[in-house]
Amino acid sequence: MISRHFDGIGMERDGVAYRVPVRFASAPWRPGLPLPRPVDLSRADHNAVVLLHDDFMDEQASEWDQFLQSTRAAMEARGNADVYIPFCDYSGSAIPASDSGRNTQYVYRKGWTGLNEIARDKRLLLHILVQIRRHLRKLSADDRDEPLFVSHAKADGDTAAREIVDYVQSPGHDVPLHTFYDAMELNPGEDFKARFDAEISRGTLIAIVSDVYDSRPWCVFELTTAKRHRRPIVLADIGGVRVSRTFPYGANLPRVRLDAGGPVGSWIDPLLVEAMSEGLRCDVFLAQAAKVAAAASEVLVMPRPPELFDVIDAEVCPRVILYPDPPLGDIEARLVVRAMAAMRSDSELKTLGEYRA
Repeated sequence: MISRHFDGIGMERDGVAYRVPVRFASAPWRPGLPLPRPVDLSRADHNAVVLLHDDFMDEQASEWDQFLQSTRAAMEARGNADVYIPFCDYSGSAIPASDSGRNTQYVYRKGWTGLNEIARDKRLLLHILVQIRRHLRKLSADDRDEPLFVSHAKADGDTAAREIVDYVQSPGHDVPLHTFYDAMELNPGEDFKARFDAEISRGTLIAIVSDVYDSRPWCVFELTTAKRHRRPIVLADIGGVRVSRTFPYGANLPRVRLDAGGPVGSWIDPLLVEAMSEGLRCDVFLAQAAKVAAAASEVLVMPRPPELFDVIDAEVCPRVILYPDPPLGDIEARLVVRAMAAMRSDSELKTLGEYRA
């Protein structure tokens, strides 16, 4: 399940999507020994080592504990490049001795026993995604929690937004996120526009796209602010009857169709997984692009396909707009290129693959 999810985590065309490879370490490597092949950490710049502790490991507790010790020693030898994400089994049994001696915090899954299998899988993915993204922020010297900003129209999106916020904030749901909801989060006398901008500029935005969302000025402000700061955005479509006006710059973003009338957990956990997956895709792309474009001047790195908004909104048109593969289609690319050329004659539009070439 983890492999299927991470094997197609982002932009897709003709069935080909952005891939984060997942490797298994479970089957015995040598006859007579229960342990798998040692994890080869050198195959990636960064690794997330996910331990799924279970009763089979308890049957060979000593051997598996040695495997964990050697794996963690190899991780420590690489500095802070990698992250360790351990999960207890559903019975809540004792964790391996070496991790206990290190006072290692585990994700305790005993409280998940009331969830069905699909819900447990989504909760597992959510924890993995959040911890990987936290680790990447630490590597960039940003140890702050990232807020989940829930953008919505009060008229017909408030119920769904409130359900998301209540669900995330409930201690019983074990959701490792915190939310920013609306003006009720502000202190009296605070500049609410500046605070909204600050929260959006470092957060992941879920837009509850209801029938009237696109016509509300504050919703447009929140969505365009997230785009301007190049933040992860997921559109949660709860439209019911008729949209009188579609805001054109809600394009080039993942959109999830929600049945917000169903059981709360059945649609909120999958939505949170989509939001964190989009966030991880953006994180990884920006890190990859920085390796090849960090020293280049006048390069605007976009974690999503560019559009007219990005060109016209820029204070100075960049020489190159760099964005993820696959390339834009001819019609869409022609519009963006013409807008760039009107502002700067030597401008170019390139995917990361084209730029590397």
